[in-house]
Amino acid sequence: MPTADRTLLIVERAYRGAVEDQFADVLYFVHGLHRQSGGVELALRGAAAGYAVLPDRPPALRVAGRLLGTLPDPRRSVQLLLDDGVAVWTEEPDLLALGPTAPARLIPGVRCLAADEVTARWPSYARVWFF
Repeated sequence: MPTADRTLLIVERAYRGAVEDQFADVLYFVHGLHRQSGGVELALRGAAAGYAVLPDRPPALRVAGRLLGTLPDPRRSVQLLLDDGVAVWTEEPDLLALGPTAPARLIPGVRCLAADEVTARWPSYARVWFF
């Protein structure tokens, strides 16, 4: 539940700089902020809502015909955040934009909210940061 001393972190862009930031993606940074600040909550919006959905098949990226197997796994990172006590939110319209089966494949523990419900919660946070 949001409290006045917590920070809401919002991630809307997925896989931005994934190849360049293989060792420290945005969710790695979220985890560090959570550990050092006493707690954050995370909203995955837009394409980043896909971080909270279990894939039908493991994603793969090929560059010049070679499989790039060193990219961070955002689904694993979301699970680690949940295990560490971070509340993770996404909104139903963003999930539905990923396909009709996306809501059923939501990582257990990620909470799905109605449209604009994350925005309605902003006043209950001390800080709202966009990543």
